[in-house]
Formats: sequence, structure tokens, C-alpha cells
Amino acid sequence: MTSSPNGARRRRPVIVPVALALAVVGVGVTAAFGGFKDAPDKPPATVSPGDMIDQGLFHTQFIKAIDITEKGDFGTDKRYLELVLKVTNVGDRTASVGVMPEAGRYSPFGSFAGSLLRTRPEIKTEYGPEVSVLSLGVESHQLHPGITTTVVVKYELEPTATAPPEISLDVGSFAYEQLGLLNQGYDWMLAGAYTDEKGTFEPEVATRITLPVRKETS
Repeated sequence: MTSSPNGARRRRPVIVPVALALAVVGVGVTAAFGGFKDAPDKPPATVSPGDMIDQGLFHTQFIKAIDITEKGDFGTDKRYLELVLKVTNVGDRTASVGVMPEAGRYSPFGSFAGSLLRTRPEIKTEYGPEVSVLSLGVESHQLHPGITTTVVVKYELEPTATAPPEISLDVGSFAYEQLGLLNQGYDWMLAGAYTDEKGTFEPEVATRITLPVRKETS
């Protein structure tokens, strides 16, 4: 997270004791969450498939992207675009793998999947992608500390859909920071800043990766 509260100019308030106290608290909270973001970011670093990405709370490798058809219920086939990752929780508590955020709707209090900010092209499905943890053949939604597990992000595709030749992802990172002035505790939060006084949070893109999409059989 950034730490400077670079907000847009406002009309100077009438300074009375209560208003001044509220203004001081407001500035403190804004600073704690990175301030109002108004400066353009430098382009994020790019990495290659298989490179280790340090996300603060997680160490992550993006292994591959595949176009795959799997057997579904009642003998039907289902087609997916799958992203396969290796993820290590380097914290001291079990973390939820979570869900990927909807475009433009981000929160600093996120799970691992909350750091997978967006894809290019955008893969649209009715219910969004499924994100799960695979460990020793068992599927779960937990990332235990100190253990490297496989995380699979699955987008269901129409049988006749054309998969993209490659897919790019913007990836965020986590910082261990104080939760706020009223809450003196610390926790891992998605790095970013509030862009306006309405509380719109924009995460920082720490890394960008592009994966070729290849056909694979189940």
C-alpha cells in the first residue's frame, strides 16, 4: 500500500472543535489505508510462467493455462479454461482461497483469489470462475501455512466457444499493516489505495503474467 494521503483539493471547512476532530480522524484513517490515489502507477513487473512471485502473504507460481474437456454428470462433457497455480501460504494462519473479484469491485480485506485482479481477455461465465485447492487428490478451499498446494481456477466454456490463444493476469500483493486508528491490530491486506471519498478501493497491480493456452485432454 502507498502511505501518502494525496487527495484532491477540497473547500476549506469551517473549523469548529468537533469538525476539526472529525477531520483529523478522517485524515488518519485515509493515511492508514493509503490515501486518495491520484498519481499514475508505473507499469507493473512482468514474469514468465513458472516464475516465483512474492505476494507478501503467498508465494505463487503460475504453471499453465489449458483448454480442457472433462466428464460431467450423467455422461455429459464440460469444457473449461483452467489456470493451474502452485501456491505457498507463508503466513502463520490458515487462509481461505476465496473467490476472484468482480471487475471494479475490490476490497483490501481479501483472500488469495482476491489478488487475481483481472484477466485479459475477460473470460465471462454465468457464475464466475471456480477457485479450489487440490492437495493429495482432495479438493478444499483452504491454504494451510507452510504448505505448497495446487490451486485451480476454472472458467466453464460453451462447447463451441473459441478459447483465447493466451491469457494475461494482473496480480496484486499483500502487506501486513495496521487495520486503522480505531483498530490497533495488524493483518494482511491487499495493497492499494482508495481513489475517492466514496470508498472506492483500487488495488495495486504488482505483477503481470501472460500464459499461453494449450489444448489438453482430461
